[in-house]
Amino acid sequence: MTTSIDDGDRVARDLLMLPRLLRRAGVPVNPERARVYLKAITEIGLERPEDVRAASRATLVSREADLTAFDTTFDLFWSLLREGRLWTPAPSTRRSKPDAGQAAIPIGEVPRGMASAIQRTVRVSASPTELLRRTDFSAMTAAERSAAARFLERLQWSPGQRPSRRFRSSPRGSRLDARATLRKSLAAQGEPAVLVCRAPRVKRRPLVILCDVSGSMEAYTRLLLHMSHALARVWGRVETFTFGTRLTRITRQLRERRPDAALAHVSRAVSDWSGGTRIGDALHEFNLRWSRRVLGRSAIVLLVTDGWERGDPVRLEQEASRLQRAAYRLIWLDPLSGTRDYSPDARGARALSDHADDHLAANTLDGLTRIAELLGRVGRGRPVRRASSDLA
Repeated sequence: MTTSIDDGDRVARDLLMLPRLLRRAGVPVNPERARVYLKAITEIGLERPEDVRAASRATLVSREADLTAFDTTFDLFWSLLREGRLWTPAPSTRRSKPDAGQAAIPIGEVPRGMASAIQRTVRVSASPTELLRRTDFSAMTAAERSAAARFLERLQWSPGQRPSRRFRSSPRGSRLDARATLRKSLAAQGEPAVLVCRAPRVKRRPLVILCDVSGSMEAYTRLLLHMSHALARVWGRVETFTFGTRLTRITRQLRERRPDAALAHVSRAVSDWSGGTRIGDALHEFNLRWSRRVLGRSAIVLLVTDGWERGDPVRLEQEASRLQRAAYRLIWLDPLSGTRDYSPDARGARALSDHADDHLAANTLDGLTRIAELLGRVGRGRPVRRASSDLA
């Protein structure tokens, strides 16, 4: 039997109801994942429900915390699909103008089985900027990602100053400058009438960024690399590395002035993009090859990862403890910690949580703003480390 083009469009619209339902259930599904999901269903067909479930879960879910919501949503979707009761939006020839400062999302006639799981209308009364600041990176459109990248370029980044070994004259200095005092006493016939003091010079505190580019971080990697580029442009003293299955230094690539060109250079230099994750091996290589080169001047380390470790968790714990001891401060930026019902249950996440001085969410612009505010304060004093970390 031949399927017409209209029938194919109707089936595609029915299948795309699953990503829509998942978004309303709080599961982040971007357009690229929805496209891969449709391609996977096209390959396997709809004859075996378990195959459809497995393919949908593999393509649409990237976080372990969303598996329960996916199973519930898929059961509802499959029952409605088999009964032919799925609602599909009719194309509209006229584009309605939303009210200023409001975003309305009508979802049409909802079947009775969906009434308890889906709200009929979502209306948010807030400015577009405020909505964007609270939107998860994985749920942003291409236009919103561009606006978010421009916001990150304007954000003020300042990891603070550090005292150097050189000194300068200062009226509030804590040390007496004997040579300058004797030189000044020559004008008073050898009497040290004026005591000259000195204080340490200050330099910009170095910053080191270790960014996870594995498949589980796919929805967040690009904007977090935009953050790294903004830091490198504004602060200057920034060393940046990516890791998935191997460690790659991308400091030179991020020196490009234009963010898009810099990220294009990074994508060509990184060979393990959207692959597996071996955080312990990457930290071991960093500690062995780069730690003394880039952490010897009281550097702050930003470890950007979701903590999904496919290697040995014991090795990860050892290397994270070693990294924390070498760094002035170890800050773990975790996109998953800002999501619903998050808890660091995986062994890799627990190992990082035990050895990080700060654990912050990095899935929204508001989260990155709080990170910038923290960087402005951390240079005022070294953190008090846990006893277990100091003895490790």
